[in-house]
Amino acid sequence: MTFDCIIVASHLRFDGVWQRPQHIVTRLGRRVPVLFVEEPFAAGADGEDTSMLAGITVLRPRRRDAGDERIDARTIAAARAWAGARRPLLWLYTPMMQALAEAFPEAPVVYDCMDDLAAFAFAPPRMRERERALCARANLIFAGGRSLYESRRALGAKVRLYPSGVEFEHFAAARELAPHPLLANVPHPICGYAGAIDERIDFAAVEAVADAGAQVAMIGPVVKIDPRDLPRRTDVHFTGQLPYAELPALLAGIDVALMPFALNEATRSISPTKTPEYLAAGKPVVSTPVADVVAGYGEVVRIAEGPAAFAREAVAALEPDPARVARGTELARNAGWDALVTRMWNDIETE
Repeated sequence: MTFDCIIVASHLRFDGVWQRPQHIVTRLGRRVPVLFVEEPFAAGADGEDTSMLAGITVLRPRRRDAGDERIDARTIAAARAWAGARRPLLWLYTPMMQALAEAFPEAPVVYDCMDDLAAFAFAPPRMRERERALCARANLIFAGGRSLYESRRALGAKVRLYPSGVEFEHFAAARELAPHPLLANVPHPICGYAGAIDERIDFAAVEAVADAGAQVAMIGPVVKIDPRDLPRRTDVHFTGQLPYAELPALLAGIDVALMPFALNEATRSISPTKTPEYLAAGKPVVSTPVADVVAGYGEVVRIAEGPAAFAREAVAALEPDPARVARGTELARNAGWDALVTRMWNDIETE
């Protein structure tokens, strides 16, 4: 592929929960200039806001009526102006911004498929149709997990499996850090979840852990669900969104890391980034039987289906198995973002 800059289109905010797009894009930005185009957000006046965040140019459109379309001619014009005479590579995280690829017909396209977005709550009805078109247009499709890869591998050799990685040293610091002040007055044992709190969470499992005698820390923003539907009890704590830099200290304060995912359409193809992050932090991990977690980490993560079984495993994990923790550490150490992005880059250059 021939290019000298990258235009990324994402359904996630760059300054939101730090996850796969931010990890990958910041590393791409060390090689070539990168423009990160966000979906429009509702505002009192139309416009295009541009800022520099972590070395990346972020373009955030403002629209009086954002509507269902995730990109429009004004945003495309701003992307063209940024690229200028440079030759862009287009890197898409959502099929709903495929119009960007159509606007640069000569540009190569990478589709980094990190989730089955059509299965999520409030997904646009045309998401499946748009993804089929994007997959046909893309030169490469990077699948963020085994389930995503298996459901797209029929598209041929352009589909490559790239499960999400971890900044090992960042999270390994949790082994030495003092607990975060938010957890300082929470009595132990503490079981914790770190990530978006949305329709994928099984709150019956969360409450079962609390019923078993643990405090539960739910670390992250509440999105796409009514906060009034959250458990309201003194032994379940919601912190709200916190900076990525503070996550190791938060993990330092918990005894067991949780992935209390409901088994529904939205979780059928997920490959949680938090799995290697928890393992790098040296925490025992308990998960519901999410397919990619079982396949990739079943030897080190305790798996339990149903609230009662989930709570039993959480209690059992309070006495960590040193061999299981050591093996989890090894798996996380070998799943670094730097090496993953280097392999992606090599695929792109040789395509």
